[in-house]
Amino acid sequence: MDINFKLFLPEIIVMVTAFLVLAADLIMPKGGRKGLGRLSIIGAIIAIIIIAMNAGATGTTLFDLFIQDGVSVFFKILFLITGIFICCMAIEYEGKIKNFKGEFYSLILFAVLAMMFLASSNDFISLYVSLEFLAVTLYILACYTKEEPNSVEAGLKYFVTGALASGFLLYGIAYLYGAAGSTEFSQIANALNGKDLSGFLAIGVILVVIGLSFKIASVPFHVWAPDVYQGAPTPITALLAAGSKAAGFVILMRVMFTALGSIMQHWVLFIAVISALTLLFGNLAAMPQKNIKRMIAYAGIGSAGYLLMGIAAGSALGSGAIMFYLLTYLFAVAGTFLAIVIFYNSEGSDGIDAYAGLSRRSPLLAATLFIGLLSFAGVPPLGGFIAKLYLIASVVKEGLIWLAVIGVLMAIVSMYYFLLVIKRIYLREPKVDTKIKIGAVNTALLYSINIATLVLGIYPGPFTDWVMGIAKVLFVK
Repeated sequence: MDINFKLFLPEIIVMVTAFLVLAADLIMPKGGRKGLGRLSIIGAIIAIIIIAMNAGATGTTLFDLFIQDGVSVFFKILFLITGIFICCMAIEYEGKIKNFKGEFYSLILFAVLAMMFLASSNDFISLYVSLEFLAVTLYILACYTKEEPNSVEAGLKYFVTGALASGFLLYGIAYLYGAAGSTEFSQIANALNGKDLSGFLAIGVILVVIGLSFKIASVPFHVWAPDVYQGAPTPITALLAAGSKAAGFVILMRVMFTALGSIMQHWVLFIAVISALTLLFGNLAAMPQKNIKRMIAYAGIGSAGYLLMGIAAGSALGSGAIMFYLLTYLFAVAGTFLAIVIFYNSEGSDGIDAYAGLSRRSPLLAATLFIGLLSFAGVPPLGGFIAKLYLIASVVKEGLIWLAVIGVLMAIVSMYYFLLVIKRIYLREPKVDTKIKIGAVNTALLYSINIATLVLGIYPGPFTDWVMGIAKVLFVK
């Protein structure tokens, strides 16, 4: 077998770094484990450089199980940047975890590695193996603070519901294999071309969508998200919000547009209905929440509804809009959760009421939450506004006006509950007057993230041109 190692050299770098972190943890003194986080960041940066240098190298390898194209390049860079942000948060947060071990950073790298393989999955076999690899790492990370009951509950609920979703997905793959005679995406598309959605094929499509819906936390397979977001260590909540959601959508795009693209007319309405229900439930359920992580969990369910609009559009515009949304979402999540970590280290609370008067105690943290939350809501001139605009435009172009109307209305609702948090931050009196200290590195990181969110909203052209160009790869027959 002719294996092109150049195509998955970044994955090798991340894997080697993860094992190096494990080995270094054996000899590293307890107080020096922040160095393991820095080593993880260096490994991720090297992998990004290699991807950038070899961006033009495309093709398939490993019996066509692995594909490298513009879409996989985009998502791998996205996942590695996510990993860097999560490691930065973990460095800040590790003092809050009893019996912290360097394996925490290794598990983050292994999760990123699994996401990278998912981005290059070209077959249901490689997709399923990569997805389960990712799931196992996230189960462990979600309940890493095992001394806290909420964390153990989060890990258990995530594991049980994840195992159920995995069963649905595997069962659906089996039905699709029976209908198409192959597990490779392009061969499935050819085999299904011109077929009606009935019998084994219909069952297979429904079960696969159910299995993947769990990964993106869409209605009605969202029940795990609020408890897991609240109970997991905050850096892992950020990893679930940004990384896991992006991983779910890259495989959803591969499956729906490549493998099932030839029967698109049969499943578009199905996805559109799920999108609408997810938008409605996520945003309405976020309104009464008192815990900021739990509120963001429900807002994340709403975000899955917006991203499903791009799937329902079934076009290059919709796919490009998904990628741009995930890019802006990454920076909003990174800034918001880094601010939450710093605040939690100071106050020991994730309650929304605890943020009262934050602007007087730390203007930078207040500004970061202001920018991040309003980007979630889609307020101009932030990146989230442009992203939602493209997603809504994609469904309007395909005639799904009713879905676009729901999207606009739910954007207004999201502004309401995010503004309630901002009201506490800027208009309420603080319970204590103590200033919150932010280190030089975190200060630079927060400023960089805020600037990136603003740039994506004010000058999105180069980024939208990039994603719209590579999105066409999914629709080349």
